[in-house]
This record gives sequence, structure tokens and C-alpha cells, in this order.
Amino acid sequence: MSSTNALYPGATLGIIGLDRNGSTLITAAKRAGFNVGVYVDHAQPSLTKQADFTISGAYNNQEKLTMFAQTCDAIIYANDLIDSSVLRYLSRDAYLPQGVNALEIVQDRLMERAFLDQINVNVAPYVTVISLDDVYQSIDSIGYPAILKPIQRGIGEQSMRIVKQSDITRAADFINAGTYLLESWIDHTAEYTMLAATDGQNVQVFPAIELMLNADEKLLGVKTPANLSADISQEMERIVTSVAENLQYRGVFRVDFYVTATGNLYVHGIEPGLSTYGSVFDYATNVSQTEQLLRAIAGMPLFEVQTLQPTVMMLARVAQRAALQRQWLLKDNWHYRFFTEVREDPQAVAGFVWAVGKSSLEELQHQIEDTEVWNEKTSTDSTSASDQQ
Repeated sequence: MSSTNALYPGATLGIIGLDRNGSTLITAAKRAGFNVGVYVDHAQPSLTKQADFTISGAYNNQEKLTMFAQTCDAIIYANDLIDSSVLRYLSRDAYLPQGVNALEIVQDRLMERAFLDQINVNVAPYVTVISLDDVYQSIDSIGYPAILKPIQRGIGEQSMRIVKQSDITRAADFINAGTYLLESWIDHTAEYTMLAATDGQNVQVFPAIELMLNADEKLLGVKTPANLSADISQEMERIVTSVAENLQYRGVFRVDFYVTATGNLYVHGIEPGLSTYGSVFDYATNVSQTEQLLRAIAGMPLFEVQTLQPTVMMLARVAQRAALQRQWLLKDNWHYRFFTEVREDPQAVAGFVWAVGKSSLEELQHQIEDTEVWNEKTSTDSTSASDQQ
């Protein structure tokens, strides 16, 4: 980043696309000395009261977007769910350190696959389909099971799993209009993710994270540093570094991986911005994802990431509040963060719990399992896509 684009204390940083990481991002930006403005499309009082100013309006309200852009020295997006066209419009009047390129790539699954193919990354076989006939004609080359997904990624989207030929008839109601991706389901033994920060030139990679899923493949929590072979770990880091070098992006991002029983590694997605997964580093490493993001967009040198301790971070759901209140008085090695605005849905994410202070992940997991807070009774219902970011 050139010195002319550097952000110094006293500058006004605009944030759009706030989610459950919004509070920590605003707090960190204020601590760094920035004035913080936020743009929201619906009321989020617990977040916006922390900011210096708030502009509330629809994402297609050009007048309010222009006002926001002209009030800020720079604007960043907190997650990848904000439509890239909104960022493209803001870029006419504001400096966007993260750029728009990464968002445009990841929000179009076909562009994302093409990007990964270009940098020679292993992805699941896929074809594009626009009709039920296309699905019937393509399924033999893709094989069963397969996943049918809309090309455009966004809030509220749904995917459909096709296990046998008779399932295809159900896709008639699923395919409405537009283009879809029919992708092979990769049978895997574990799911991992790896975060990195880039300032456009330098890259700092965080230790690998393993996802903890229940029997229905819904997220319970994450743990780091993941127990991986040196070969797999090095290949993940190579891929993440290659993504950073080619994405034309400045900030924090993650790459999601499947690992098969035979040790094959597949990439199944790129996510620019902050993520739930990355919150594990609040206690696991010497720098958090939030601080690395701010350093990257401000033109500051990135921290060299160092692992401090094994850390398990569990998602705390509304249904688990009472059980966690008991642990609140018992555990001397747990950290908590609870959100103030939570849907009264038993499976809504109400906060995070970090377990630290043991010599290994196994000890931490045993401690968590012994509490039975995350047993199947409170963890098997469905989880929205946003819960798994």
C-alpha cells in the first residue's frame, strides 16, 4: 500500500455488512484511533451504538450510499455477504482497501471455480446446469451423491443433495431460473480451514483449524492448531499463499478444505472478510483476525503469526444458555462472549466459548465433553449457513 492510501488514527473508517463479528471489529477500530461509521440495512442498536455515526438505508439506496462514501476516508466490508455491486457503487466516491475483485469472484461459484482452476487447485468435479434435463444428462459424469447449488452465493440460498436418480425429480421445484452448479460430493473424513492476512504483497498465515461437526454435519465448534501431517499442512499453506497472491485483495480471508480418507486435499471455497471460524484466534495466537484485518487495510506491517496455546472454540446456542450458566461458575479456563441481539430460536447462536489453558486439544475436548453442554440433544437441529462462517 502506498503512503497516500495509509490510514492513520483520526481517519474515518466506514464498515458495511456487519454481522456477529461487528462488535469486536468496531471496538478494535476505535482502539486503534479511528472514527467509525457504519452502514446498516436494518436496525442493529447494540452494534451501531458503539460507532461514531450510523447511516441506515437499503443497499440499493444510492443517495444514502453516496452520503456514506463521502463521509468516510475508507470503507471495508466485514463479511462476504454484502453484494459486490454495492461495493462497486461505493468505490466511485470512497477508497476500498479490500477492493471488489475478491468479492465478485467468491459470490459467483463459477468464477470461483475458474479462479481455483487457474491457480491449479484441486476442486470437486462440477458442471453447470440450467434445467432438469441438464441434471439428468450430467449426473453420470458427476456421479452420486452430488450437490446442486445456485451459481450466485448469498443470504438465504439453498442447496440440494442428490443421492440417487429418483432424487432428481425433486430438483424440478428447486431449479427456478438462472444457472446452477452440479458438483460431486467429496466423501471426506474431516473439514479444515486456513486463514491468512495479506496487504497485497506480504502474507501471514494462521495455523490450520479443524471443524467440529455433529452427525448431521452441522457446526459445533472449531479447534486449533489442527493435527495434520506435515505434507497436508504445507500444501494447505501453499494454496492459501497462492490465493493471496492472485486474488487482488487486501485483508483477511480463509480457504476451506476437505481431506479424504486417502489423504487427498480438496478446496471447496474461499471467504474474504472476518469469519466465525477465525474468532478462535482471539486466544490461540498473538494476533486476532480482526487486528490483522485492520493492519492490512491501514497499511501497517502485518504481525508475524505465532501460536500461543491449543484452543477450542464452541458455538453457544440459545438452548445451551442454562447449561452454560452452570459452567460460568465452575470453569477457570473458559472465556465467553455472549451477543445481546439474538433470535429466540433454540438453535440461534448466542455466543462463543473458548477453552484454553491445557497442554493439548485432547485435554480440552475431554473437558468440554464431560460437561455434556454440547451433547446431541442440544446440537442436532439445523444450522443456518451464516452460523458456519
